[in-house]
Amino acid sequence: MRVNALASDLESSPPEQVLTDLENIAFPERDRVQFLLNFGILKSLSGDFEGSIKDLQEAKSVIQQVEATSISENIGAVAVNDTLKSYVATPGEQMLIHQILLTNYLLKGQLDEARVEVLQAQVKAKKFSGKSELTGRLASMEYLAGLVYELHNEVDNAMISYRNAARFMKKRDMEIPDVLQNSLLRCSYLLGLKNEYKKYVILFGRKTARADHKKGELTVIFWDGVVSAKKQNFITVYVPKLEHNVTLALPYYPDKSKPIMPLVFTTGDNVFKTEPIENVEKIVREDLDAQKKVIYSTVLARMVAKHLAIKVSQGQNAEGLSMLLNLASVLTEAADVRSWNMLPSSIQVARVKLAPGRYQLFPNQTKRQVAKVKNNYWNPLLFLSEVKGATIDQPVGKSMVRGEKLDEFMLDIKAGQKVLLFVPGVTNRVYSHYM
Repeated sequence: MRVNALASDLESSPPEQVLTDLENIAFPERDRVQFLLNFGILKSLSGDFEGSIKDLQEAKSVIQQVEATSISENIGAVAVNDTLKSYVATPGEQMLIHQILLTNYLLKGQLDEARVEVLQAQVKAKKFSGKSELTGRLASMEYLAGLVYELHNEVDNAMISYRNAARFMKKRDMEIPDVLQNSLLRCSYLLGLKNEYKKYVILFGRKTARADHKKGELTVIFWDGVVSAKKQNFITVYVPKLEHNVTLALPYYPDKSKPIMPLVFTTGDNVFKTEPIENVEKIVREDLDAQKKVIYSTVLARMVAKHLAIKVSQGQNAEGLSMLLNLASVLTEAADVRSWNMLPSSIQVARVKLAPGRYQLFPNQTKRQVAKVKNNYWNPLLFLSEVKGATIDQPVGKSMVRGEKLDEFMLDIKAGQKVLLFVPGVTNRVYSHYM
């Protein structure tokens, strides 16, 4: 599938190039959601947060329209293969839409809009709650929701979100990172939840740091790598009704796990690193595991129907038709390997207090030539792309945000100031917003 191939290109090509290649693919209407999701994330990677918001909001609308699958789609899928159905985002993907929109709004300084995404995500979570406790529930969404609530001075709501984040991580056998531990300690202390605070002190082995208004706070959101793409696997099963074996095409994710690589940054004397708040690889596999029974039964029913049709044709001595049906049953069978395959492999966070001053956080972070954007944060710009050593000037829209190469980025922070950095690992860039 061409989209899967383009997702793998993200490891070595600028997102602008991958976006151009994706936009040049003519896709059927049933794949609109998948393409909108990938358009949206590629625009976030490129700093076009406004364009990303537009695509992801449209994806949300289309998802609502196609969730109730039409009869004609079901008939086509049963007769041919699952790829004839409209693409419907999985619960995890739907929650990630809200999370990426939230991140986009924060980077644009639109705190109210970010809060709306938090509330919409909560509504979506209640919708999924009837399936299982973890369906569509993301620790990363809850953590960033807590951040949004804190920016609105809603510490009580932030505390609820941080508790949820810790609960989901524990259920997925993930260690609660220091960044979340600190949030639980801080908020329980501020809210006067003495027993809960004492529990965290014992559990985490430390007390909350004292508020220091002479320092600023830096929050780093790091997207590491690219999530795995689905693949197709063929299995053979015996069907008593047919008295012979049939071959089924089923989607699966590779068993190999991708290492979670932190982003390391320094303030001179101190070295910090981001910590995983979400293993997206786990989420996509959870979603597929939840669908496996339905996928298997649908594929099996389709293959039985195809082979029964062959048996009928053989009984009518329609030898030529029988051969065609037998060939068609194999050639038309294909697993549905569509997914939001340009998501990061993991989502990581760091929050640190810094004394006022200027810092070069990433002095040695150069891993390959990628698209380069000069600094001036929120103004329109002339985009400079470096590909294989050649520099090409490309004009961009007014919605584009200026990012910087990691090794060129300088952080200027004041007392009491909050700064948000967004670092997509595949681009080697950093985008910043000062609050």
